[in-house]
Amino acid sequence: MPPRLPQRVVVAGSPAPLLTTFLERLAAVLDLPLVPLSELANRTDLEALAAFDGWVTTAERYDARAVLLERADLVVTVLAEEPGTLRSLVRRTVRRIRSDAPEVDLAWVEALPVSHPDLPAVRLVGSDAVEAWLAGLGA
Repeated sequence: MPPRLPQRVVVAGSPAPLLTTFLERLAAVLDLPLVPLSELANRTDLEALAAFDGWVTTAERYDARAVLLERADLVVTVLAEEPGTLRSLVRRTVRRIRSDAPEVDLAWVEALPVSHPDLPAVRLVGSDAVEAWLAGLGA
């Protein structure tokens, strides 16, 4: 019997084309609706989504994480490159100089083993890792 595919997936990562593409492809592979967090205006909307049987969404907002992580089957972190490398530091610095947008805080992902020890988490760094993981899901 094949492994059970996740039905409620929270995706984390810095806004980038890789993250956007991953969200769309993951929803298609799992045949689940992609629900943009921006369309959920309040806690009632978040609770309605959490109660639904299948979804893929992000969790940039604390209020969203508080509700969605309780029902999630999987958390996936998508990074364009490994944090802490010289290349990622230079890119992040240039991005900060060019943009007024705040940096996405992913510290909550690192705390998952403590806050939600039974919630599986996957970390994908780079497009090759994303492709390989999605191919494994589709098989």
